[in-house]
Amino acid sequence: MKPKLSLMLVFICSSVSLTAQKLSKEGTHEISKKANKGYLYEPVIDEGKNELTMTYVTKATNKKAKFETYRFDLDFNFKGMEESEQPMEKVKGYKVDKGEEYTLNSLTVETNFMGTLVLRRKIIKRKWNWFWGGYDSKISLADKLKPKTDDGEKLFYFAHTEQDELESILVIAGAKGPMTKDPMRQYKEIHVMRFDTEMNRIGDQTINFDTPQSIAGISSADNDEDANAEDDILILFAPMGGKGMKNIADPDPTNYTFVRLGYDGKIKERIAVKSKTGIFNGNMFVQTNDGVLILGATGSDDDYYNEKFTTPQPASDAREGQNDEFKAKGFQVVKISNGKVDFVTNNTLDDFEAKAKSPASQKKKPEYTGKKFRIADLKVSPNGDIFLTGQKYKKTNGPKLLGGSGGASIKYEDIIMMHFGSTGSLKAAYGVRREENDKEASMSPNSQTLVFSNDGNKLYWMIMEMAGVKTERELGESKYKFLVYPSVSVIDINNAAIGEFAQFGQGKSDYYVNNKYPFLPIGKGQLVFLGENKSGKTLWFAKMPLE
Repeated sequence: MKPKLSLMLVFICSSVSLTAQKLSKEGTHEISKKANKGYLYEPVIDEGKNELTMTYVTKATNKKAKFETYRFDLDFNFKGMEESEQPMEKVKGYKVDKGEEYTLNSLTVETNFMGTLVLRRKIIKRKWNWFWGGYDSKISLADKLKPKTDDGEKLFYFAHTEQDELESILVIAGAKGPMTKDPMRQYKEIHVMRFDTEMNRIGDQTINFDTPQSIAGISSADNDEDANAEDDILILFAPMGGKGMKNIADPDPTNYTFVRLGYDGKIKERIAVKSKTGIFNGNMFVQTNDGVLILGATGSDDDYYNEKFTTPQPASDAREGQNDEFKAKGFQVVKISNGKVDFVTNNTLDDFEAKAKSPASQKKKPEYTGKKFRIADLKVSPNGDIFLTGQKYKKTNGPKLLGGSGGASIKYEDIIMMHFGSTGSLKAAYGVRREENDKEASMSPNSQTLVFSNDGNKLYWMIMEMAGVKTERELGESKYKFLVYPSVSVIDINNAAIGEFAQFGQGKSDYYVNNKYPFLPIGKGQLVFLGENKSGKTLWFAKMPLE
């Protein structure tokens, strides 16, 4: 009987640890008509003062703004409201040195039908907008330039990063040579160039290959206002091959190359990566404390990357832009640290099928099947496990979201989270059926956030479910408000198990989280959901422990 008792105890403990997540405290409070017609400017939690403040912009001009600040303790008891007025230079996000309006002279890229690199001057006029508390940008284009190599040859465009705040651009392009000499030169002599606002070349480094290459993935920070020289750009090159290229291609389609660039365009690292398969859509990069992770879908062993993909795939979407007939056969994880490859692990669709898991109440287990999949979040736990969450989707014919023109649109479906161990092997694939599946919800991807518990043994998986869309006015302007509420589950990291999802805010009063500030960490292993009812008149607070 002892073995049976032990098994029963294990089962009971597991069930207890995976009960649905609960809130420890909720609260509501009505705000003024002025605050409701304004917008939430800044919520702040001060643990030392045991205080939560919610500041609303109620009126704004070009010189100053009026605010209402509501104060609560961290159990959501109301402590008071103060009205205030501030000049523009003290407003969050406002650039005192730039003023209400400023102009940037930056650059962008155009290509002609031959793929030739064409630079074009981009004039950006920015003006402060109280509607959302930031600068609006109005862009106009001016003169063009076709950069050339030192020997006078034109350049073939691959990718670029627009560094608007620095008034510069970083471009990756191949050197086009005469057809009689080397028609594939543009895929072997890769230039990393930087141009200033006057289109002067202020940097040019060359990455040379013996055989033609394409770019499988690139990570950069386009148009980041906080961009600086510490931001690296990561590139994964894939050997080209296939029909008509037998005599010039790398005979091994798995010989990938990782390159790290500084934001100034200088080459920091170049490392050979031996993929497990010929096709590796390595378009997801994560920089960790001890290296870089590269993740992406894999195809057949013998095919070349360029036989299925023609351009670098966007990191937010593992499938968009690909050959629509491509169906992944697996998912690969690569880790690079200290100048070398630590591991390359490919997980097949059979692995995903065998390790598919869902909350116990779900009758079906949605699975990753290698088809279209949009990435939502990617986190690495304290023990090194890797969590990648995303959503299956398919293209359909019909109207676009929010009254857009007809034609092709996207329908979002089941949600999948991939749980890899610290060496890239799949531990589980959690599949979730969404709570909201009507037409509006299906045309928008679910926002997802991953947060670890204090001890690092649990992962809180927050999926924002969309119950509808409404139009409202803030500071006299109309805007769309998405009616979303949190659905939360807890993952037991060590045992690769998923608990039930709990929905918060939905019920008799129907509260929805703020679109800009859905939640705030409160410290001591807790976070607070910030929301309001449908009219926006009543605030809703909910404290969730991260035990």
